[in-house]
Amino acid sequence: MENTTGQVKGGKPKAIKDPRSFKVTDYLAMHQLQIPDAHDWTAVKKSEWGVFGNDTLENCTCAAAGHMIKCWTANAGAEFEITDEAILNTYIALSKYNPITHENAEGIYMIDALKYWRKKGIDQHRIRVFATVPPDRREIVKASIYLFGGIYVGLLLPLSSKHQEIWEVKPGGLTGDNEPYSLGGHAVAILAYDEEYLTCITLGEEKKMTWDFWETYNDEAYAIITQDFMKGDKNLLGLNLEAMEQDLMHLTQEKIRLANRLAQENSEKH
Repeated sequence: MENTTGQVKGGKPKAIKDPRSFKVTDYLAMHQLQIPDAHDWTAVKKSEWGVFGNDTLENCTCAAAGHMIKCWTANAGAEFEITDEAILNTYIALSKYNPITHENAEGIYMIDALKYWRKKGIDQHRIRVFATVPPDRREIVKASIYLFGGIYVGLLLPLSSKHQEIWEVKPGGLTGDNEPYSLGGHAVAILAYDEEYLTCITLGEEKKMTWDFWETYNDEAYAIITQDFMKGDKNLLGLNLEAMEQDLMHLTQEKIRLANRLAQENSEKH
């Protein structure tokens, strides 16, 4: 995203779709769930959100992860003060950014950030499973925010959003300043919703967007299972997430078998 005075620097390239990604719709039995019309996971947070360097670096994918960790742990009862250094180190690991020469100051694909977060962790906080959320199904978006303590999303921001107090779709069609990605790609944590707006964290501040804006400029969205938002084997709302984790284990085993087979075939060729 363009870096201008008072504007967040972005760093989210257009989404890469991984066909192996789980879909949250495969695990939510909506007819069995009672999802409120509005919910706000930010209400209990006590400290500042933090910018995490996103005003000077293309590290929004890492900053958004930091905001989610702060929110999850606050709601679990022990808010974790993730550091700027931890977010910077995550960005360096993913991008190979050199803080001295400023080489490789590139944006990070969200799918790569998620995989790193699951395998390596961010400031010793690892996620367990992530699943895609369909942006055009409002009831699923609400359910995902409510049940998983927020969602990790990527937006293709238009230039027309640059100075908006509330992000909303401006009239005139999706061309010119309204064209998706004309300002750049931006990753945020969406942590609250009601009938009119969703609330995300950007540049360390809470910002609202209309549902129309969300549905117009969303590029990708993920629900995440993390121990930070769990008590025992269930999340803070008592949802049992065992089925999704079993599928992750099955997929991992399949990948290991495939890797072993390819290695064996390669050795036989030589």
